[in-house]
Amino acid sequence: MDTRFLESLLAVVETGSIAAAARQQGLTAAAISQRIKVLETELNCALLVRSAKRVKPTAACQRLLPAASALVRDANRLSLEVSEHRLSGPYRIGSISTALLDVLPSVVREFRAKAPDVQLTVRPGSSQSLYEDLLSETVDAVICVQPPFALPKGIQSFQIVEEPFLHIRPVTHLRTFENGDLPWIIYDRSSWGGRLASPYLDHALAQMPVLCELDSPETIAAMVQEGLGQAAIPRWAGLEVQYSDMCTSATPIPSIVHRSIVLLQRSMSSLVEMDLLLKNTALEISCKVKKRQ
Repeated sequence: MDTRFLESLLAVVETGSIAAAARQQGLTAAAISQRIKVLETELNCALLVRSAKRVKPTAACQRLLPAASALVRDANRLSLEVSEHRLSGPYRIGSISTALLDVLPSVVREFRAKAPDVQLTVRPGSSQSLYEDLLSETVDAVICVQPPFALPKGIQSFQIVEEPFLHIRPVTHLRTFENGDLPWIIYDRSSWGGRLASPYLDHALAQMPVLCELDSPETIAAMVQEGLGQAAIPRWAGLEVQYSDMCTSATPIPSIVHRSIVLLQRSMSSLVEMDLLLKNTALEISCKVKKRQ
């Protein structure tokens, strides 16, 4: 049995679509469908139920998924045993959006220089969803906001950077608002990062209306820049690069606990060398940030 075909099956189940799985794997939809048919013939059972909009696994497929995942994972990691001196094989990193430009470029450069045969994949997402992906082993490591709870023994955390919060306002206001009467654009208080600002916002919102609430500091910064409102958001490195004028005029909020960006890894991972390379890169980034501060 070709494990690449199992990998295609897993991609279809994960995305819920043959077309989406084809895009993910760089194949045609016809090629993915053919792989599924071969598997169904070899296993002598139907694996997928097709509807107008989505593809779902059959009950037989559901029973096979854990073993299929293990086979694909083990087959991919065999490449690590082939070479004594060079890392190779897949490595999947989950990252929150603000870290995609702050942290990931350095990570990609390090892997390109020290582990060029590694097939690096980056999956963006929210901190909570990426943490759940780490637990379910659909990613190998995560760069996210520090979880607001004690981590289980199987997960280890390494701090990369602490980001203070700023009260940002547009450099130029829309004519429809008087100075100081801008509505609030809220960093989603149900998110791990947004909940840090809740005590500050509870007081501020008693005086001003709320325009909207969303879990995207970059979008919030862009909306404030356009004069649509004011906000309390963390000061990630990219904010200063893109909105230097707004950062210069922003007010620090010392009463809000800093947003801590961390690297999460499984302590019992079989990808020890790759985990160590990522960890060392994250710690180097952390040292550079502390020196700048």
